[in-house]
Amino acid sequence: MRPEQGKDAIADEYRDLRLAPVLRRLLRHTARLTGSAAGSVSLVDAEAGQYTKAAEYGALCRLGDTFPLDEGATGRAFARRRPVVIAEYGQLRAGHLAGSDPVRRGPAAAVPIWWRGDVIAVSVTFAPRAGEFTTRDVDDLEVLTQTVAAAIVRADRPGLRSPLTAREADVLELMWLGLTYREIATRLGLSPKTVEKHVGAIMRKTGASNRTAAVVTALDCGWLGLGDSPHTA
Repeated sequence: MRPEQGKDAIADEYRDLRLAPVLRRLLRHTARLTGSAAGSVSLVDAEAGQYTKAAEYGALCRLGDTFPLDEGATGRAFARRRPVVIAEYGQLRAGHLAGSDPVRRGPAAAVPIWWRGDVIAVSVTFAPRAGEFTTRDVDDLEVLTQTVAAAIVRADRPGLRSPLTAREADVLELMWLGLTYREIATRLGLSPKTVEKHVGAIMRKTGASNRTAAVVTALDCGWLGLGDSPHTA
Protein backbone atom coordinates (compact mmCIF):
# COMPACT_ATOMS: atom_id res chain seq x y z
CA MET A 1 0.00 0.00 0.00
CA ARG A 2 1.45 3.38 -0.95
CA PRO A 3 1.84 5.75 2.06
CA GLU A 4 -0.51 8.33 0.58
CA GLN A 5 -3.16 5.64 0.03
CA GLY A 6 -2.96 4.54 3.63
CA LYS A 7 -3.11 8.10 4.93
CA ASP A 8 -6.16 8.91 2.81
CA ALA A 9 -7.92 5.70 3.88
CA ILE A 10 -7.33 6.34 7.59
CA ALA A 11 -8.57 9.92 7.32
CA ASP A 12 -11.66 8.74 5.48
CA GLU A 13 -12.43 6.04 8.04
CA TYR A 14 -12.58 8.58 10.88
CA ARG A 15 -14.70 11.17 9.09
CA ASP A 16 -17.97 9.63 10.30
CA LEU A 17 -18.06 7.29 13.29
CA ARG A 18 -21.51 5.77 12.79
CA LEU A 19 -20.81 2.09 12.42
CA ALA A 20 -22.52 1.30 9.11
CA PRO A 21 -20.69 4.06 7.17
CA VAL A 22 -17.39 3.05 8.81
CA LEU A 23 -17.75 -0.52 7.60
CA ARG A 24 -18.92 0.47 4.12
CA ARG A 25 -15.90 2.72 3.73
CA LEU A 26 -13.63 -0.12 4.79
CA LEU A 27 -15.16 -2.34 2.12
CA ARG A 28 -14.83 0.41 -0.47
CA HIS A 29 -11.13 0.87 0.30
CA THR A 30 -10.64 -2.90 0.30
CA ALA A 31 -12.17 -3.12 -3.17
CA ARG A 32 -9.90 -0.36 -4.45
CA LEU A 33 -6.85 -1.98 -2.92
CA THR A 34 -7.35 -5.49 -4.30
CA GLY A 35 -9.86 -5.04 -7.12
CA SER A 36 -12.08 -7.49 -5.25
CA ALA A 37 -15.53 -8.35 -6.54
CA ALA A 38 -17.19 -8.60 -3.14
CA GLY A 39 -16.61 -8.39 0.58
CA SER A 40 -18.19 -8.45 4.01
CA VAL A 41 -17.45 -7.44 7.59
CA SER A 42 -18.69 -9.33 10.64
CA LEU A 43 -18.72 -8.16 14.25
CA VAL A 44 -17.48 -10.74 16.74
CA ASP A 45 -19.08 -11.43 20.12
CA ALA A 46 -16.55 -13.82 21.61
CA GLU A 47 -18.38 -14.18 24.94
CA ALA A 48 -21.52 -15.34 23.15
CA GLY A 49 -19.51 -17.49 20.74
CA GLN A 50 -21.02 -15.87 17.66
CA TYR A 51 -20.60 -13.21 15.02
CA THR A 52 -23.01 -11.02 13.07
CA LYS A 53 -22.76 -9.97 9.42
CA ALA A 54 -22.70 -6.18 9.67
CA ALA A 55 -21.78 -4.96 6.17
CA GLU A 56 -21.43 -6.35 2.65
CA TYR A 57 -20.86 -5.39 -0.96
CA GLY A 58 -20.97 -7.23 -4.25
CA ALA A 59 -22.58 -10.37 -2.83
CA LEU A 60 -25.40 -11.40 -0.51
CA CYS A 61 -23.74 -12.60 2.69
CA ARG A 62 -26.89 -12.88 4.84
CA LEU A 63 -26.50 -9.39 6.22
CA GLY A 64 -27.76 -9.03 9.80
CA ASP A 65 -27.72 -12.76 10.51
CA THR A 66 -25.77 -14.25 13.41
CA PHE A 67 -23.64 -17.42 13.21
CA PRO A 68 -21.54 -19.60 15.56
CA LEU A 69 -17.88 -18.61 15.76
CA ASP A 70 -16.77 -21.97 14.36
CA GLU A 71 -18.44 -21.29 10.98
CA GLY A 72 -17.30 -19.72 7.74
CA ALA A 73 -14.26 -17.68 6.83
CA THR A 74 -14.85 -15.42 9.83
CA GLY A 75 -14.79 -18.40 12.17
CA ARG A 76 -11.56 -19.66 10.65
CA ALA A 77 -9.79 -16.29 11.00
CA PHE A 78 -11.05 -15.93 14.56
CA ALA A 79 -9.84 -19.41 15.52
CA ARG A 80 -6.37 -18.91 14.02
CA ARG A 81 -6.04 -15.29 15.22
CA ARG A 82 -4.42 -14.30 11.95
CA PRO A 83 -5.30 -13.63 8.32
CA VAL A 84 -6.48 -16.71 6.44
CA VAL A 85 -6.52 -17.24 2.67
CA ILE A 86 -9.03 -19.76 1.34
CA ALA A 87 -8.15 -21.02 -2.13
CA GLU A 88 -11.77 -21.56 -3.17
CA TYR A 89 -14.51 -20.14 -0.98
CA GLY A 90 -17.09 -22.63 -2.23
CA GLN A 91 -15.11 -25.47 -0.64
CA LEU A 92 -15.34 -23.90 2.81
CA ARG A 93 -17.55 -25.65 5.34
CA ALA A 94 -20.55 -23.55 6.35
CA GLY A 95 -19.88 -20.70 3.96
CA HIS A 96 -22.70 -18.17 3.76
CA LEU A 97 -22.70 -17.04 0.12
CA ALA A 98 -25.52 -18.22 -2.11
CA GLY A 99 -24.64 -21.38 -4.03
CA SER A 100 -25.11 -19.60 -7.34
CA ASP A 101 -22.82 -16.68 -6.51
CA PRO A 102 -19.84 -16.73 -8.91
CA VAL A 103 -17.38 -15.43 -6.30
CA ARG A 104 -17.73 -18.79 -4.51
CA ARG A 105 -15.44 -20.22 -7.17
CA GLY A 106 -12.63 -17.80 -6.32
CA PRO A 107 -10.36 -17.23 -3.32
CA ALA A 108 -11.23 -15.34 -0.17
CA ALA A 109 -9.08 -13.64 2.45
CA ALA A 110 -10.37 -13.30 6.02
CA VAL A 111 -8.56 -10.72 8.13
CA PRO A 112 -9.20 -10.29 11.87
CA ILE A 113 -9.55 -6.80 13.35
CA TRP A 114 -8.01 -6.47 16.80
CA TRP A 115 -8.66 -4.27 19.80
CA ARG A 116 -6.66 -4.62 23.02
CA GLY A 117 -5.74 -8.20 22.30
CA ASP A 118 -9.20 -9.34 21.25
CA VAL A 119 -10.61 -10.02 17.78
CA ILE A 120 -13.61 -7.69 17.54
CA ALA A 121 -14.42 -8.15 13.85
CA VAL A 122 -13.33 -9.93 10.68
CA SER A 123 -13.21 -8.52 7.16
CA VAL A 124 -13.60 -11.04 4.33
CA THR A 125 -12.55 -10.13 0.79
CA PHE A 126 -13.64 -12.22 -2.21
CA ALA A 127 -12.24 -12.67 -5.72
CA PRO A 128 -9.33 -10.22 -6.10
CA ARG A 129 -8.52 -8.64 -9.44
CA ALA A 130 -5.45 -10.84 -10.02
CA GLY A 131 -7.34 -14.06 -9.24
CA GLU A 132 -5.31 -14.79 -6.13
CA PHE A 133 -4.11 -13.09 -2.96
CA THR A 134 -0.40 -12.45 -2.74
CA THR A 135 1.45 -12.07 0.54
CA ARG A 136 1.61 -8.34 -0.18
CA ASP A 137 -2.17 -8.23 -0.69
CA VAL A 138 -2.77 -9.88 2.66
CA ASP A 139 -0.28 -7.58 4.41
CA ASP A 140 -1.99 -4.53 2.91
CA LEU A 141 -5.42 -5.83 3.90
CA GLU A 142 -4.23 -6.36 7.46
CA VAL A 143 -2.89 -2.81 7.68
CA LEU A 144 -6.07 -1.38 6.18
CA THR A 145 -8.56 -3.34 8.27
CA GLN A 146 -6.77 -2.55 11.51
CA THR A 147 -7.25 1.19 10.93
CA VAL A 148 -10.98 0.82 11.68
CA ALA A 149 -10.62 -0.95 15.03
CA ALA A 150 -10.99 2.20 17.13
CA ALA A 151 -13.82 3.43 14.91
CA ILE A 152 -15.70 0.15 15.46
CA VAL A 153 -15.23 0.36 19.22
CA ARG A 154 -16.32 4.00 19.38
CA ALA A 155 -19.15 3.78 16.88
CA ASP A 156 -22.84 3.81 17.78
CA ARG A 157 -23.74 0.28 16.75
CA PRO A 158 -26.96 -0.03 14.73
CA GLY A 159 -30.03 -0.83 16.76
CA LEU A 160 -28.24 -0.74 20.11
CA ARG A 161 -28.08 2.87 21.19
CA SER A 162 -30.59 5.12 19.51
CA PRO A 163 -30.20 8.72 20.74
CA LEU A 164 -33.86 9.45 19.96
CA THR A 165 -36.56 9.81 22.59
CA ALA A 166 -39.73 7.75 22.19
CA ARG A 167 -41.64 10.76 20.88
CA GLU A 168 -38.86 11.67 18.44
CA ALA A 169 -38.95 8.09 17.17
CA ASP A 170 -42.71 8.42 16.60
CA VAL A 171 -42.18 11.65 14.65
CA LEU A 172 -39.36 10.12 12.64
CA GLU A 173 -41.47 7.14 11.57
CA LEU A 174 -44.18 9.48 10.30
CA MET A 175 -41.53 11.53 8.50
CA TRP A 176 -40.48 8.28 6.80
CA LEU A 177 -44.07 7.86 5.65
CA GLY A 178 -43.89 11.30 4.04
CA LEU A 179 -46.36 13.12 6.32
CA THR A 180 -46.19 16.91 6.68
CA TYR A 181 -45.63 18.63 10.02
CA ARG A 182 -49.36 19.34 10.31
CA GLU A 183 -50.28 15.74 9.45
CA ILE A 184 -47.77 14.44 12.00
CA ALA A 185 -49.19 16.82 14.60
CA THR A 186 -52.72 15.58 13.95
CA ARG A 187 -51.68 11.92 14.06
CA LEU A 188 -49.80 12.32 17.35
CA GLY A 189 -52.08 14.86 19.00
CA LEU A 190 -49.37 17.52 19.11
CA SER A 191 -49.12 21.10 17.92
CA PRO A 192 -47.21 21.77 14.66
CA LYS A 193 -44.73 23.86 16.70
CA THR A 194 -43.99 20.89 18.94
CA VAL A 195 -43.51 18.64 15.93
CA GLU A 196 -41.13 21.21 14.47
CA LYS A 197 -39.06 21.11 17.67
CA HIS A 198 -38.93 17.30 17.57
CA VAL A 199 -37.81 17.40 13.94
CA GLY A 200 -35.08 19.87 14.88
CA ALA A 201 -33.85 17.49 17.57
CA ILE A 202 -33.90 14.58 15.11
CA MET A 203 -31.86 16.59 12.62
CA ARG A 204 -29.26 17.43 15.26
CA LYS A 205 -28.99 13.85 16.50
CA THR A 206 -28.67 12.37 13.00
CA GLY A 207 -26.35 15.14 11.80
CA ALA A 208 -28.63 15.60 8.80
CA SER A 209 -29.33 18.81 6.89
CA ASN A 210 -32.83 17.88 5.72
CA ARG A 211 -35.70 15.51 6.50
CA THR A 212 -34.82 12.96 3.85
CA ALA A 213 -31.22 12.72 5.03
CA ALA A 214 -32.42 12.33 8.63
CA VAL A 215 -34.63 9.39 7.67
CA VAL A 216 -31.87 7.75 5.61
CA THR A 217 -29.38 8.10 8.47
CA ALA A 218 -31.83 6.67 11.00
CA LEU A 219 -32.55 3.69 8.74
CA ASP A 220 -28.82 3.20 8.20
CA CYS A 221 -28.19 3.14 11.95
CA GLY A 222 -31.13 0.89 12.77
CA TRP A 223 -32.99 3.57 14.74
CA LEU A 224 -36.29 3.15 12.90
CA GLY A 225 -38.45 0.35 14.33
CA LEU A 226 -40.88 0.44 11.42
CA GLY A 227 -44.08 -1.48 12.05
CA ASP A 228 -43.61 -1.43 15.83
CA SER A 229 -45.33 1.88 16.49
CA PRO A 230 -49.13 2.15 16.60
CA HIS A 231 -48.80 5.57 14.97
CA THR A 232 -47.65 4.05 11.67
CA ALA A 233 -50.81 2.05 11.16
